[in-house]
Amino acid sequence: MRIIALFVVALFPWWAVAQNTVEDSLGLAIAPGLTPVVADGQTEIGFFNTFVTYRSADSSGYRAAILTNFLQLQRGMSRQNRLSAGVDLIFTNLRFGPLSEVGPFAAFGPAPELGSATHTLSAVGLRVRVVPFLNNYEFTVQSSLYFPVSTQQNRITLGEDRTRFSIQANYATLFAPGWYVVGQISPQLRLANDDRDQTTWELPLQAYLIRRILTTGSGNRLYLYGSTGYFSSFEKRYKAGLRQVNWSWSAGAGAQWVFNAQWSLSLGWQALPAFDETTSIKKGTYSALSVGVRYVGKRGGF
Repeated sequence: MRIIALFVVALFPWWAVAQNTVEDSLGLAIAPGLTPVVADGQTEIGFFNTFVTYRSADSSGYRAAILTNFLQLQRGMSRQNRLSAGVDLIFTNLRFGPLSEVGPFAAFGPAPELGSATHTLSAVGLRVRVVPFLNNYEFTVQSSLYFPVSTQQNRITLGEDRTRFSIQANYATLFAPGWYVVGQISPQLRLANDDRDQTTWELPLQAYLIRRILTTGSGNRLYLYGSTGYFSSFEKRYKAGLRQVNWSWSAGAGAQWVFNAQWSLSLGWQALPAFDETTSIKKGTYSALSVGVRYVGKRGGF
C-alpha cells in the first residue's frame, strides 16, 4: 500500500492550470490534473500514459514495471467558461519479478515464473472543474471521486481497493513575459471499507516553473517546465490523533507542444530523490516517463 501511494505521486499528480483570458495565456495540459476548465459547448479528450519502473529494496532485487493509461473526458457546461465535468477511466498494467525477467518496458507481459502481473481497468472516476471567481481565472478548483472496479485481488495488488475523494486547489500566475509559476494542493481521502477499516488522509503539494520558449505565427507554442512535489499520508492512531504513514519528495522536467486550439502533446520525466525509510524501493532506481495527448473539440461538437 505504501508503494502504491507513491505511484499516485507519479501517475496522478492531480495538478491544474486555469484558462487565462490574456494573450500570453498558459492553458497547459501536461498531466491528467494539469488541464484548464473546458469552454462552454466544447468536449475535451485527454489520453495520458505514465510508465513507472523501480527495483525492490529487499534482497530479491525484483523490478516493477507499471504502465497506467488515463483516459479523461470533459464537457464545458458554463456560458462564462467556469464549469466543466466528465469521467476518468484508469487502466493499469503491472509486472513484478526477477530483474532478468522484467525489463523496463515489460508492463504488458505475462507473469514471470517467480513474480506477478496484473492487466485491468482499475478505477472509474467523476471529475468537476470550476473557476470560483469570475475575475480570477488563474485560480481553479477540481473535485474527483474514484471507484475501484477490478477484481478483489487486483484491487489489493494495485492499492486501488478503496473509494477515494479529492479536492484540488490550483493557482497559475504569469510573473514575467513567458514565465509562469503553478502551485497546487490536493487533499485526498481513501475511505474505510469492509476490507480496510482505516481511512487514509493524503496531502500532495506540487509546484511548477514553466517557460514558454517558442511561439510561431500560426499559433504553435512550446513550453519547458521543471517541477517538484511533496507527498505525505496519514492515518489515525488508536485513541490518538493522526500519524504520518509515509512521505516522498519528487522532482521532474518536461515539455509541451501546443499545435493549435484543439491539439497538444506533452512529454515528462519524474524521479523520487527522497522518501521515507519504510518504502521498499531501492534508492536511485525509480523513474517515471509520461506521454500525453489532449484534444479539445470545437463548440457544439467534437
